[in-house]
Amino acid sequence: MRIDYHSHFIERAHFGPKFTRDWDEQCGLGAWPEVSAEDFERAMEPFDKVLVFGITAHAMGVHTPHEHVARLVARNPAKYIGFMALDPSRPDAIREMERGVHEFGFRGIKLYPIMSVYNLTDPAFHPFFRRAVELGLPVMMHMGASPVSQGPLKYSLPLLVDDLAIAFPELRVIIAHLGHPWQRETALVIRKHAHVYADISGLWHRPWQGYEAMIVCLEWGVTHKLLFGSDYPLWEPSTAIASLRRLNEQVQGTPLPQIPGEVIEEILERDVLSELGIIA
Repeated sequence: MRIDYHSHFIERAHFGPKFTRDWDEQCGLGAWPEVSAEDFERAMEPFDKVLVFGITAHAMGVHTPHEHVARLVARNPAKYIGFMALDPSRPDAIREMERGVHEFGFRGIKLYPIMSVYNLTDPAFHPFFRRAVELGLPVMMHMGASPVSQGPLKYSLPLLVDDLAIAFPELRVIIAHLGHPWQRETALVIRKHAHVYADISGLWHRPWQGYEAMIVCLEWGVTHKLLFGSDYPLWEPSTAIASLRRLNEQVQGTPLPQIPGEVIEEILERDVLSELGIIA
């Protein structure tokens, strides 16, 4: 089964002026692409299942309503798996989690600690994560770099997930983007915790770091915990897959090790939905 574990369905109107300014000026990927539901469906034709979500981070004025993602999921509920974008620092976060499950049928949560400006290991958020475990919701976390000028990088370190997984060993977690640029630390975290995975979305954008990260994961024996994500609409899935397969080109003709082709193909075909509690 081919699954895209990392895709967005967002309107630029959800962003607010602060995030829009930082994204446009500092990210280096151009303006965030506006895509329709039809665009999304076309791009996701190669996949059997797709995890899709928006962004919510009130400190930056960013909010994707539950209704927006739910409308897309309703077009093909057998294929699209909706995650709700939440901000645990909000007093209504648990209520919004429950509403996302009971009113919209969402199957997981997407968090942005660096943009929401919080430390996910703060005991004040334990009730939030405890409720996620009770509801059987996996949590994807944007860890690593962000163009948000007011977002503290210390809140985006993958090692924070280690503390969270110790406190909540039954919580299913996906570390987005392999925690770039802290991919080595991410490899250690997913090696240590049975229920923690990482997606490799955007890994190809900085090809040398992407190649090095894959070699690190091979050496630590954690490639079986890696999940494919296109990061659509920032990349078309076909471009993402082709770029991932080309990472080895940088070291051709050198004594440096190659990423085995079968490892890449296994990532592209990996199905851990049941392990994440999404499909029984």
